[in-house]
Amino acid sequence: MSSLRFFFTYSREFLRHWGSYILLIVGTNIVLEIIVIPLFQFLTAFILKRGNIPYVSNTNILTILTKHPAVLIALLFLLALIFALVFLQFTFQLFGIRSIQTKSEASLWEVLKQSIYQMRKLRPMTFVFFLFYFLMILPFANAIFRTPLLSKVTIPVFIIDYLNENMWISLLLSVGSLLVWYVGVRLLFVLPQMIFSNERPKQAITKSLALTYRRFWHYAWRIFILTLILTGVSYIGYGISYIFQSILDLFPRPIPAVGAMVTLTSIQFFSQLMLAWATVLYFSILVQKFHPLIISGERPLQMIHPSFWTRLAAGIVCIILGGSLLFNNVLYLAGVGESEPLTISHRGVDNGNGVQNTIPAMAATIKEKPDYIEMDIQETKDHQFVVMHDINLKKLTGVNKTTHDLTLAELQDLYATENGHVASVASFDDYVAFANRHQQKLLIEIKVTSADSKEMIDNFITKYQSMILEYHHKIHSLDYDVVKELKEKAPKLYVSYVLPYNLVFPQTPANAYTMEETTLTSNFIQQAHQEHKGVYAWTVNSRDGMDRMIALNVNGIVTDNLKMLKEEISIYEQKPSYAKRIEIYINRLPALNARSSEN
Repeated sequence: MSSLRFFFTYSREFLRHWGSYILLIVGTNIVLEIIVIPLFQFLTAFILKRGNIPYVSNTNILTILTKHPAVLIALLFLLALIFALVFLQFTFQLFGIRSIQTKSEASLWEVLKQSIYQMRKLRPMTFVFFLFYFLMILPFANAIFRTPLLSKVTIPVFIIDYLNENMWISLLLSVGSLLVWYVGVRLLFVLPQMIFSNERPKQAITKSLALTYRRFWHYAWRIFILTLILTGVSYIGYGISYIFQSILDLFPRPIPAVGAMVTLTSIQFFSQLMLAWATVLYFSILVQKFHPLIISGERPLQMIHPSFWTRLAAGIVCIILGGSLLFNNVLYLAGVGESEPLTISHRGVDNGNGVQNTIPAMAATIKEKPDYIEMDIQETKDHQFVVMHDINLKKLTGVNKTTHDLTLAELQDLYATENGHVASVASFDDYVAFANRHQQKLLIEIKVTSADSKEMIDNFITKYQSMILEYHHKIHSLDYDVVKELKEKAPKLYVSYVLPYNLVFPQTPANAYTMEETTLTSNFIQQAHQEHKGVYAWTVNSRDGMDRMIALNVNGIVTDNLKMLKEEISIYEQKPSYAKRIEIYINRLPALNARSSEN
């Protein structure tokens, strides 16, 4: 069967039984999001609290591994349980789609029991292979199988940007991605054989390799064609919605508001439909190889064995989804809870107008009137403070030494080069004095190294606390010990804890959290605001990213492009049109999926 014929055949099948498929796929995700995920979040927070661990990040993983064995075991158990549920979801949806396509008289409850029973029969190696396979192809897995359980498994933007800066690393990653894609397609039928036929992993791999022998391009092309068509339909649907609302915005009140409510709700239901449709098409590639589609004698729009419990479940799904959408849409379109975020210039530079963390760059950036200028300080050999981000000076100054190898005077004799500009390395004293003279508030990042003196924070507090309070500067740091010590010894200082990844909401004495934008969600922000803590997003350099952060109601946005950020904020100051709000909402949607943890 050609890829286009496959697409039309199984699309017609989806339309015949769209109610069953939506209940199976969307209903599963709703249950996961409103029951399972909150339960896991509660259990994770409970475990960390019992272990007196305030947060989970790359900075304390080693501590958890070596000093908190009970917490480690509990967290690993939760992680294993999450992957078990991912496997159960995969199995449940695979069995459900097979049941619908083969006209089996099975209810959702019977399919669930069958899935659980099948998992009990699976050998340990089957589950181990699933973990290996799923983790290996995770960057591509979202094309075939989406689950809210792994919504946080994403690569932060700053890591992608860092990798892209190195041509050889980018080339290596590209080659690795092609290799993973090839292996993923060749092993495409391993899991269906292990689930449907209880094959051992070795036998399933052998058969999958045989099934895809000389047919790699056939299946790769089929997945590509399906993705291309589904993506095109998504863009067309969203584009029509945006144009429709743009036309409605030209009419007098209350037509734009009423139209926006209808348009936004339609987009949300459309994206749920796209999610179910895409899942059915991709899973059908796996199912049809073992259980061909039965078309004759079918009943149109039939649920999976329409029992009382199936109808009840469908009704509950519609009520929950409809009520949630209606409530959130009213708040979103009205702009309830939105406030203008602080504009924060990253490292004191605006769109490459100078050398990062230098006074000339700050002087040029001040003209753009940012609320804060974010900058970095480190301790020097003589226990003073220099304005510098990198520990090694070679990248900016050409000198292959660290900030602790030189005294402050020696560092100030160096010149840094970047963005076609040259400027001398600045002391913190000179930098903050210039900022104070120009009434420019700073967001001071205290960077730490293993060479720092034990008295570094004490020296910083003694020398700068009164000045920082007088001029309303703020502090943040990636090192939790710095945050904790500052809040213990100088509780009046405003201190934010920098987190590169959002795994679980931290319980710390920090006044705020500076979060990398990729995993920042509305749930995190709402919880922070409930605890009267601020949230600053870094480093946001695209218009879509800025719109998303503004819509999520962050307290501040750190950016390398201050002018662009101000332009985006000005749109919100003028109360954006309903069409603009809908455009922003569409940009927040992941491909082929409506619900996201950020909504």
